[in-house]
Amino acid sequence: MLTKIKVKNFKKLDNIDVELGKTVVLIGPNNSGKTSALQALALWDIGLRQWNAKREGKASPEKRPGVAINRLELISIPVPNLNLLWSDLHTRTRDMAQKRTKNIRIDVVVEGVTNDKNWSCGIEFDYSGEESCICRPIRKVGFEEKPVKEAKFTE
Repeated sequence: MLTKIKVKNFKKLDNIDVELGKTVVLIGPNNSGKTSALQALALWDIGLRQWNAKREGKASPEKRPGVAINRLELISIPVPNLNLLWSDLHTRTRDMAQKRTKNIRIDVVVEGVTNDKNWSCGIEFDYSGEESCICRPIRKVGFEEKPVKEAKFTE
């Protein structure tokens, strides 16, 4: 059973944390994020399935540990351009101090209980172009700002 979903930088959901019970009803005015919350859960599911299909049981490569997801694979989230999934269409931000750009990641963390055992699984998504994004397990605490080759990821 799913017990919580945390979403960051997905459409109108800049940073949400929703507790889920046995029965969940999403109520709100139009354009308040009800469908976006369900789409974030669908994106997490697609990312997890793609990751497991390509990397389960294998060591992740050090240089590029992510798995590509094509826009056309997102059947439950039809968009003409993948940047439409990012909050305010922002996929990168400029770091003036270091004079470089930094990716803005969509983070989706789902928590749940299976056979009386609590679990948590997070997937992060990096924009890589209009047609694809890269997903990987979410970065461990303290490694959120590290480049991919220096970061440590959850398992």
